[in-house]
Amino acid sequence: MTAATRNDASPFGLIAAKVTKTALGRKTRALLERGDSPRSGEKVWRNSYTEGTIEDRVWKPIHDGTARGGKRWVGALLKAPKALEYKTRLKRRQVEPGSRNGALGEIGIEVLEFLYELVDFSTGRLEPAIQTIADGIGRSYGAVHEALCRLRKEGFLHWMRRSRPIDNPQPGGQQVEQIQNAYALLVPTEMKDWLRALFKGAPEPGCEQDRRKRERDAYEAMLASLTAEERHDATWSGDRLLGETLRRLAAGIDARDIRRGESSSTGETGGSF
Repeated sequence: MTAATRNDASPFGLIAAKVTKTALGRKTRALLERGDSPRSGEKVWRNSYTEGTIEDRVWKPIHDGTARGGKRWVGALLKAPKALEYKTRLKRRQVEPGSRNGALGEIGIEVLEFLYELVDFSTGRLEPAIQTIADGIGRSYGAVHEALCRLRKEGFLHWMRRSRPIDNPQPGGQQVEQIQNAYALLVPTEMKDWLRALFKGAPEPGCEQDRRKRERDAYEAMLASLTAEERHDATWSGDRLLGETLRRLAAGIDARDIRRGESSSTGETGGSF
């Protein structure tokens, strides 16, 4: 089906309901307005991916994948939707005095906070049913669905619809079933540089840099004063058999250097003093 055909499906569904004087439920109307319609022959939404085939492209570790790092990350990121909501609410009130919501709405912030608490920081796995979110924040299914759409529009999340083959389906019956979406938490483009700078860490103090340099210079001077065999013993920490081989080579180099030094002292080989 072409994009044009899909775009035409939404208004047609609404027009057909109006012509036939069919009362549409809130959920059905929202789906039709968004351009969704079930696939022919199966009760799953178009563009649904089979479970297990899309998640690796949707779910990514949050920040560094640790619980501490993930909580810091989403805690910092949560400032952005709250700031956006406050800014757009003030702007809307200039046109509609008394408006209670901005671009995301109070419920949008609640939904995002719920998802930030629910996500697995180590994998990014996030797959709650809409009703689970609604029950978790004490809101209706329709209100949560609308909030999710606003959050997706503003770049804070995205989702992929998924389906699953039915075990032991009835002959001629439904073969697949719709399951909960796979959600991805996103960082709006304008916030990415700010977050990188925030988590890059403060520069190392100059005194600490000087201390590290002094230690490094002292260590290198110590190594320069050692014979090849002593240097090997001071730095080698690998395989023992290979270490013994390298030790013998180092001892040979030391013996050669000693002979050269003795020859150089009498000028027999023309070596330098």
